[in-house]
Amino acid sequence: MTNQKLTLEIPESLFEQLHHLAELTGQSIESLALQSITSNVPYLTEKVHDLDELLSRVTPDNLHGEIDSGKPVGYEIF
Repeated sequence: MTNQKLTLEIPESLFEQLHHLAELTGQSIESLALQSITSNVPYLTEKVHDLDELLSRVTPDNLHGEIDSGKPVGYEIF
């Protein structure tokens, strides 16, 4: 397995939080950032749904017709 290089730009407030946590734990900022990212990857991938899987849930019972939202109020085209 080869390693890849990644450069992240993060808000200063997040950097300060990581820096403070690094001082408290003795870990590097990079290590803490990586731990945070890797712990959230499974959660984030659970949120990604496949379009085919979502469409397979559509049934005649839960399919609705057109919905009238009234006259245009702003710049909408429809």
